[in-house]
Amino acid sequence: MPLRIASAEIVSVLFLLIILLSLRKKTEKNNPGNRIFVALTLSAIAGLIFDALGYITEEYRTDEIILVLINIMAFSTIDICIILFSFYLIRFIREKVNVSYRPVYPAIAISVLNILMIIVGYFNGRFFKVEDHRFVYGPWKDYMSFMPVLSLIVILIILIVYAKDLGKRDTVVLASFVICPAIATVILLFLPDYGMGYVSIALSCAIIFTFVRREEIIEAYNREQIIKEVATMDTLTGLLNRRGFNEVIEQNSDHESLGIVFCDLNALKYTNDNFGHAAGDAYIQRFAGILRQIFDDEGKICRISGDEFVVLLFDISRDGFYALKDQLKQLIKENERIASVGFAYSENAVTMELLRQAEQRMYDDKNRYYKETGIDRRRCF
Repeated sequence: MPLRIASAEIVSVLFLLIILLSLRKKTEKNNPGNRIFVALTLSAIAGLIFDALGYITEEYRTDEIILVLINIMAFSTIDICIILFSFYLIRFIREKVNVSYRPVYPAIAISVLNILMIIVGYFNGRFFKVEDHRFVYGPWKDYMSFMPVLSLIVILIILIVYAKDLGKRDTVVLASFVICPAIATVILLFLPDYGMGYVSIALSCAIIFTFVRREEIIEAYNREQIIKEVATMDTLTGLLNRRGFNEVIEQNSDHESLGIVFCDLNALKYTNDNFGHAAGDAYIQRFAGILRQIFDDEGKICRISGDEFVVLLFDISRDGFYALKDQLKQLIKENERIASVGFAYSENAVTMELLRQAEQRMYDDKNRYYKETGIDRRRCF
Protein backbone atom coordinates (compact mmCIF):
# COMPACT_ATOMS: atom_id res chain seq x y z
CA MET A 1 0.00 0.00 0.00
CA PRO A 2 2.71 2.63 0.84
CA LEU A 3 4.33 2.11 -2.54
CA ARG A 4 0.97 2.60 -4.28
CA ILE A 5 0.56 5.93 -2.52
CA ALA A 6 4.12 6.88 -3.49
CA SER A 7 3.28 6.02 -7.10
CA ALA A 8 0.20 8.27 -6.99
CA GLU A 9 2.34 11.07 -5.59
CA ILE A 10 4.93 10.70 -8.35
CA VAL A 11 2.17 10.92 -10.96
CA SER A 12 0.93 14.08 -9.21
CA VAL A 13 4.45 15.53 -9.43
CA LEU A 14 4.48 15.02 -13.19
CA PHE A 15 1.08 16.67 -13.48
CA LEU A 16 2.23 19.72 -11.50
CA LEU A 17 5.37 19.99 -13.61
CA ILE A 18 3.14 20.29 -16.68
CA ILE A 19 1.32 23.14 -14.94
CA LEU A 20 4.63 24.87 -14.17
CA LEU A 21 5.65 24.66 -17.81
CA SER A 22 2.36 26.32 -18.73
CA LEU A 23 3.07 29.10 -16.24
CA ARG A 24 6.35 30.05 -17.88
CA LYS A 25 4.62 32.34 -20.36
CA LYS A 26 6.43 35.60 -20.92
CA THR A 27 3.24 37.61 -20.38
CA GLU A 28 2.89 36.37 -16.80
CA LYS A 29 6.45 36.25 -15.53
CA ASN A 30 6.24 39.59 -13.66
CA ASN A 31 2.81 38.99 -12.15
CA PRO A 32 3.18 38.82 -8.32
CA GLY A 33 0.21 36.47 -7.98
CA ASN A 34 1.72 34.18 -10.58
CA ARG A 35 5.07 34.08 -8.75
CA ILE A 36 3.35 33.09 -5.51
CA PHE A 37 1.34 30.41 -7.28
CA VAL A 38 4.54 29.04 -8.85
CA ALA A 39 6.12 28.92 -5.39
CA LEU A 40 3.02 27.14 -4.06
CA THR A 41 3.16 24.60 -6.87
CA LEU A 42 6.87 24.01 -6.30
CA SER A 43 6.21 23.48 -2.60
CA ALA A 44 3.47 20.98 -3.41
CA ILE A 45 5.91 19.16 -5.70
CA ALA A 46 8.54 19.14 -2.94
CA GLY A 47 5.98 17.80 -0.45
CA LEU A 48 4.91 15.05 -2.83
CA ILE A 49 8.53 14.04 -3.39
CA PHE A 50 9.40 14.02 0.32
CA ASP A 51 6.25 12.10 1.21
CA ALA A 52 6.88 9.54 -1.54
CA LEU A 53 10.49 9.19 -0.42
CA GLY A 54 9.25 8.68 3.14
CA TYR A 55 7.22 5.67 2.07
CA ILE A 56 10.00 4.33 -0.13
CA THR A 57 12.85 4.77 2.37
CA GLU A 58 10.80 3.15 5.13
CA GLU A 59 9.91 0.23 2.88
CA TYR A 60 13.56 -0.38 2.04
CA ARG A 61 14.87 0.28 5.57
CA THR A 62 17.05 3.26 4.70
CA ASP A 63 19.48 4.91 7.12
CA GLU A 64 17.57 6.39 10.09
CA ILE A 65 18.97 9.93 9.77
CA ILE A 66 17.83 10.14 6.14
CA LEU A 67 14.42 8.79 7.14
CA VAL A 68 14.11 11.41 9.88
CA LEU A 69 15.08 14.33 7.63
CA ILE A 70 12.73 13.20 4.86
CA ASN A 71 9.78 12.92 7.25
CA ILE A 72 10.47 16.29 8.89
CA MET A 73 10.46 17.89 5.43
CA ALA A 74 7.34 15.94 4.41
CA PHE A 75 5.37 17.16 7.42
CA SER A 76 6.74 20.72 7.33
CA THR A 77 6.08 21.30 3.64
CA ILE A 78 2.33 21.05 4.22
CA ASP A 79 2.57 24.13 6.43
CA ILE A 80 4.78 25.88 3.87
CA CYS A 81 2.06 25.23 1.26
CA ILE A 82 -0.55 26.71 3.59
CA ILE A 83 1.61 29.81 4.19
CA LEU A 84 2.12 30.35 0.46
CA PHE A 85 -1.55 29.80 -0.30
CA SER A 86 -2.41 32.35 2.40
CA PHE A 87 -0.28 34.95 0.62
CA TYR A 88 -1.71 33.92 -2.74
CA LEU A 89 -5.27 34.18 -1.45
CA ILE A 90 -4.82 37.66 -0.01
CA ARG A 91 -3.00 38.79 -3.15
CA PHE A 92 -5.94 37.52 -5.19
CA ILE A 93 -8.43 39.31 -2.93
CA ARG A 94 -6.39 42.53 -3.18
CA GLU A 95 -6.97 42.49 -6.95
CA LYS A 96 -10.68 42.82 -6.21
CA VAL A 97 -10.77 44.99 -3.08
CA ASN A 98 -8.33 46.94 -0.94
CA VAL A 99 -7.40 44.77 2.05
CA SER A 100 -4.32 44.27 4.23
CA TYR A 101 -2.49 40.99 4.87
CA ARG A 102 -3.76 40.85 8.46
CA PRO A 103 -6.58 38.34 7.83
CA VAL A 104 -4.05 35.61 6.94
CA TYR A 105 -1.69 36.29 9.86
CA PRO A 106 -3.40 33.69 12.13
CA ALA A 107 -3.08 30.94 9.49
CA ILE A 108 0.57 31.85 8.91
CA ALA A 109 1.30 31.95 12.65
CA ILE A 110 -0.32 28.54 13.21
CA SER A 111 1.67 27.04 10.32
CA VAL A 112 4.99 28.47 11.55
CA LEU A 113 4.24 27.21 15.05
CA ASN A 114 3.44 23.76 13.67
CA ILE A 115 6.76 23.58 11.82
CA LEU A 116 8.57 24.36 15.06
CA MET A 117 6.47 21.78 16.92
CA ILE A 118 7.33 19.14 14.29
CA ILE A 119 11.03 19.66 14.94
CA VAL A 120 10.59 19.75 18.71
CA GLY A 121 8.23 16.78 18.54
CA TYR A 122 10.90 14.68 16.87
CA PHE A 123 13.65 15.53 19.32
CA ASN A 124 11.50 14.81 22.37
CA GLY A 125 9.96 11.77 20.69
CA ARG A 126 6.38 12.97 21.22
CA PHE A 127 5.42 13.54 17.58
CA PHE A 128 7.33 10.75 15.87
CA LYS A 129 10.49 8.71 16.14
CA VAL A 130 12.36 6.12 14.09
CA GLU A 131 12.82 2.70 15.62
CA ASP A 132 14.61 -0.07 13.77
CA HIS A 133 14.37 1.92 10.51
CA ARG A 134 10.60 2.26 10.95
CA PHE A 135 8.55 5.43 11.36
CA VAL A 136 6.50 5.46 14.59
CA TYR A 137 4.01 8.17 15.68
CA GLY A 138 4.10 9.55 19.22
CA PRO A 139 1.36 10.97 21.52
CA TRP A 140 1.35 14.34 19.71
CA LYS A 141 0.07 12.77 16.49
CA ASP A 142 -3.55 13.98 16.74
CA TYR A 143 -2.48 17.43 17.94
CA MET A 144 -0.02 17.89 15.09
CA SER A 145 -2.62 16.72 12.56
CA PHE A 146 -5.10 19.26 13.92
CA MET A 147 -2.78 22.28 13.41
CA PRO A 148 -2.95 22.30 9.57
CA VAL A 149 -6.71 21.77 9.81
CA LEU A 150 -6.94 24.85 12.05
CA SER A 151 -4.99 26.90 9.48
CA LEU A 152 -7.32 25.75 6.73
CA ILE A 153 -10.34 26.72 8.84
CA VAL A 154 -8.92 30.27 9.07
CA ILE A 155 -8.50 30.30 5.28
CA LEU A 156 -12.08 29.07 4.83
CA ILE A 157 -13.37 31.88 7.07
CA ILE A 158 -11.46 34.44 4.95
CA LEU A 159 -13.02 32.99 1.81
CA ILE A 160 -16.49 33.25 3.30
CA VAL A 161 -15.92 36.86 4.43
CA TYR A 162 -14.72 37.96 0.99
CA ALA A 163 -16.96 35.67 -1.08
CA LYS A 164 -19.01 38.59 -2.37
CA ASP A 165 -15.89 40.39 -3.63
CA LEU A 166 -14.41 37.25 -5.16
CA GLY A 167 -17.59 36.05 -6.82
CA LYS A 168 -19.09 32.56 -6.63
CA ARG A 169 -16.80 30.87 -9.14
CA ASP A 170 -13.49 32.14 -7.73
CA THR A 171 -14.64 31.48 -4.17
CA VAL A 172 -15.46 27.86 -4.94
CA VAL A 173 -12.24 27.37 -6.94
CA LEU A 174 -10.04 28.84 -4.20
CA ALA A 175 -11.97 26.88 -1.58
CA SER A 176 -10.72 23.71 -3.28
CA PHE A 177 -7.50 24.24 -1.30
CA VAL A 178 -9.59 23.58 1.80
CA ILE A 179 -12.13 21.14 0.38
CA CYS A 180 -9.66 18.68 -1.21
CA PRO A 181 -7.55 18.24 1.96
CA ALA A 182 -10.77 17.98 3.99
CA ILE A 183 -11.91 15.08 1.79
CA ALA A 184 -8.46 13.49 2.15
CA THR A 185 -8.76 13.83 5.94
CA VAL A 186 -12.18 12.14 5.97
CA ILE A 187 -10.79 9.29 3.87
CA LEU A 188 -7.89 8.95 6.30
CA LEU A 189 -10.30 8.55 9.24
CA PHE A 190 -11.87 5.48 7.63
CA LEU A 191 -8.80 4.22 5.76
CA PRO A 192 -5.73 5.01 7.91
CA ASP A 193 -3.34 3.66 5.30
CA TYR A 194 -4.46 6.15 2.64
CA GLY A 195 -2.48 9.32 3.43
CA MET A 196 -3.38 11.47 0.42
CA GLY A 197 -2.78 14.94 1.86
CA TYR A 198 -0.27 16.07 -0.76
CA VAL A 199 -2.22 14.52 -3.61
CA SER A 200 -5.20 16.60 -2.50
CA ILE A 201 -3.05 19.77 -2.48
CA ALA A 202 -1.81 18.90 -5.97
CA LEU A 203 -5.42 18.49 -7.08
CA SER A 204 -6.38 21.87 -5.65
CA CYS A 205 -3.41 23.51 -7.44
CA ALA A 206 -4.62 21.94 -10.68
CA ILE A 207 -8.15 23.25 -10.09
CA ILE A 208 -6.90 26.77 -9.31
CA PHE A 209 -4.68 26.74 -12.39
CA THR A 210 -7.47 25.49 -14.64
CA PHE A 211 -10.07 28.03 -13.56
CA VAL A 212 -8.04 31.03 -12.36
CA ARG A 213 -4.39 31.22 -13.36
CA ARG A 214 -4.94 29.87 -16.88
CA GLU A 215 -7.66 32.43 -17.50
CA GLU A 216 -5.39 35.22 -16.26
CA ILE A 217 -2.59 34.01 -18.54
CA ILE A 218 -4.95 34.06 -21.53
CA GLU A 219 -6.15 37.56 -20.63
CA ALA A 220 -2.56 38.78 -20.24
CA TYR A 221 -1.62 37.21 -23.56
CA ASN A 222 -4.60 38.85 -25.27
CA ARG A 223 -3.61 42.22 -23.77
CA GLU A 224 -0.09 41.76 -25.07
CA GLN A 225 -1.38 40.90 -28.53
CA ILE A 226 -3.58 44.00 -28.57
CA ILE A 227 -0.67 46.21 -27.49
CA LYS A 228 1.55 44.59 -30.09
CA GLU A 229 -1.09 45.07 -32.78
CA VAL A 230 -1.53 48.74 -31.88
CA ALA A 231 2.24 49.25 -31.87
CA THR A 232 2.56 47.83 -35.40
CA MET A 233 -0.48 49.54 -36.91
CA ASP A 234 -0.65 52.85 -38.74
CA THR A 235 -3.45 54.75 -37.01
CA LEU A 236 -4.47 56.75 -40.08
CA THR A 237 -4.93 53.87 -42.52
CA GLY A 238 -5.15 50.77 -40.32
CA LEU A 239 -2.31 49.23 -42.33
CA LEU A 240 0.93 47.94 -40.86
CA ASN A 241 3.41 50.69 -40.00
CA ARG A 242 7.20 50.64 -40.41
CA ARG A 243 7.61 48.54 -37.27
CA GLY A 244 5.01 46.09 -38.51
CA PHE A 245 6.76 45.97 -41.88
CA ASN A 246 10.08 45.09 -40.21
CA GLU A 247 8.42 42.35 -38.14
CA VAL A 248 6.83 40.82 -41.25
CA ILE A 249 10.24 40.77 -42.96
CA GLU A 250 11.84 39.07 -39.93
CA GLN A 251 9.07 36.50 -39.56
CA ASN A 252 9.06 35.53 -43.24
CA SER A 253 12.71 34.90 -43.99
CA ASP A 254 11.92 31.57 -45.67
CA HIS A 255 9.61 31.61 -48.66
CA GLU A 256 9.42 30.00 -52.08
CA SER A 257 8.65 33.20 -53.94
CA LEU A 258 8.15 36.87 -53.19
CA GLY A 259 6.49 39.75 -54.96
CA ILE A 260 6.98 43.34 -53.79
CA VAL A 261 4.97 46.42 -54.72
CA PHE A 262 6.62 49.72 -53.75
CA CYS A 263 4.35 52.79 -53.95
CA ASP A 264 4.87 56.51 -53.46
CA LEU A 265 1.98 58.97 -53.57
CA ASN A 266 2.00 61.67 -56.23
CA ALA A 267 1.12 65.26 -55.29
CA LEU A 268 0.68 64.66 -51.54
CA LYS A 269 2.65 67.81 -50.70
CA TYR A 270 0.57 69.79 -53.18
CA THR A 271 -2.62 68.49 -51.54
CA ASN A 272 -1.39 69.35 -48.03
CA ASP A 273 -0.16 72.82 -49.00
CA ASN A 274 -3.25 73.83 -50.97
CA PHE A 275 -6.13 72.01 -49.29
CA GLY A 276 -4.86 71.33 -45.77
CA HIS A 277 -3.62 68.28 -43.94
CA ALA A 278 -7.12 66.90 -43.49
CA ALA A 279 -7.36 66.66 -47.26
CA GLY A 280 -3.88 65.11 -47.31
CA ASP A 281 -5.01 62.47 -44.78
CA ALA A 282 -8.06 61.70 -46.91
CA TYR A 283 -5.75 61.40 -49.93
CA ILE A 284 -3.58 58.85 -48.06
CA GLN A 285 -6.65 56.92 -46.92
CA ARG A 286 -7.99 56.90 -50.46
CA PHE A 287 -4.85 55.20 -51.76
CA ALA A 288 -4.81 52.79 -48.79
CA GLY A 289 -8.32 51.78 -49.86
CA ILE A 290 -7.09 51.08 -53.39
CA LEU A 291 -4.33 48.82 -52.05
CA ARG A 292 -6.82 47.03 -49.81
CA GLN A 293 -9.19 46.49 -52.71
CA ILE A 294 -6.52 44.50 -54.55
CA PHE A 295 -4.18 43.04 -51.94
CA ASP A 296 -6.16 42.70 -48.71
CA ASP A 297 -6.50 38.92 -49.03
CA GLU A 298 -3.21 38.39 -50.86
CA GLY A 299 -0.38 39.86 -48.76
CA LYS A 300 0.83 42.34 -46.16
CA ILE A 301 0.12 46.02 -46.87
CA CYS A 302 2.38 48.48 -45.05
CA ARG A 303 2.64 52.27 -44.85
CA ILE A 304 6.35 52.65 -44.16
CA SER A 305 6.47 56.48 -44.20
CA GLY A 306 4.24 59.46 -44.83
CA ASP A 307 3.67 58.80 -48.53
CA GLU A 308 5.36 55.43 -49.09
CA PHE A 309 3.59 52.08 -49.13
CA VAL A 310 4.94 48.55 -49.57
CA VAL A 311 2.98 45.39 -50.31
CA LEU A 312 4.66 42.05 -49.56
CA LEU A 313 3.26 39.01 -51.36
CA PHE A 314 4.80 35.80 -50.05
CA ASP A 315 4.66 32.49 -51.95
CA ILE A 316 2.68 33.91 -54.82
CA SER A 317 2.94 32.56 -58.36
CA ARG A 318 4.44 34.68 -61.12
CA ASP A 319 1.16 34.74 -63.03
CA GLY A 320 -0.75 35.68 -59.90
CA PHE A 321 1.65 38.53 -59.15
CA TYR A 322 1.45 40.01 -62.63
CA ALA A 323 -2.34 39.76 -62.61
CA LEU A 324 -2.43 41.84 -59.43
CA LYS A 325 0.13 44.22 -60.93
CA ASP A 326 -2.15 44.88 -63.90
CA GLN A 327 -5.13 45.49 -61.60
CA LEU A 328 -3.19 48.06 -59.54
CA LYS A 329 -1.87 49.88 -62.60
CA GLN A 330 -5.42 50.12 -63.96
CA LEU A 331 -6.83 51.48 -60.69
CA ILE A 332 -4.01 54.04 -60.39
CA LYS A 333 -4.75 55.20 -63.92
CA GLU A 334 -8.45 55.53 -63.08
CA ASN A 335 -7.53 57.59 -60.00
CA GLU A 336 -5.52 60.28 -61.83
CA ARG A 337 -2.16 58.57 -61.27
CA ILE A 338 -2.49 58.91 -57.54
CA ALA A 339 0.84 57.08 -56.99
CA SER A 340 4.03 55.95 -58.67
CA VAL A 341 4.66 52.24 -58.36
CA GLY A 342 7.56 49.80 -58.74
CA PHE A 343 7.14 46.04 -59.00
CA ALA A 344 9.65 43.25 -58.36
CA TYR A 345 9.21 39.49 -58.32
CA SER A 346 11.56 36.57 -57.75
CA GLU A 347 11.51 32.95 -56.71
CA ASN A 348 14.90 33.04 -54.97
CA ALA A 349 15.99 36.66 -54.37
CA VAL A 350 16.88 38.07 -50.96
CA THR A 351 14.02 40.21 -49.62
CA MET A 352 16.00 43.43 -49.16
CA GLU A 353 17.57 43.14 -52.61
CA LEU A 354 14.14 42.69 -54.15
CA LEU A 355 12.85 45.64 -52.13
CA ARG A 356 15.60 47.88 -53.54
CA GLN A 357 14.69 46.77 -57.06
CA ALA A 358 11.03 47.65 -56.50
CA GLU A 359 11.99 51.00 -54.98
CA GLN A 360 14.23 51.91 -57.93
CA ARG A 361 11.47 51.00 -60.39
CA MET A 362 9.10 53.20 -58.39
CA TYR A 363 11.53 56.12 -58.84
CA ASP A 364 11.68 55.39 -62.57
CA ASP A 365 7.88 55.52 -62.66
CA LYS A 366 7.96 58.76 -60.66
CA ASN A 367 10.30 60.36 -63.22
CA ARG A 368 7.93 59.31 -66.02
CA TYR A 369 5.06 60.87 -64.08
CA TYR A 370 6.85 64.23 -63.86
CA LYS A 371 7.81 64.19 -67.54
CA GLU A 372 4.39 63.17 -68.82
CA THR A 373 2.42 65.57 -66.60
CA GLY A 374 4.83 68.48 -66.82
CA ILE A 375 4.72 68.90 -63.05
CA ASP A 376 7.71 70.63 -61.44
CA ARG A 377 8.99 67.99 -59.00
CA ARG A 378 10.56 70.69 -56.82
CA ARG A 379 7.23 72.47 -56.36
CA CYS A 380 4.98 69.41 -56.89
CA PHE A 381 2.48 71.37 -59.02
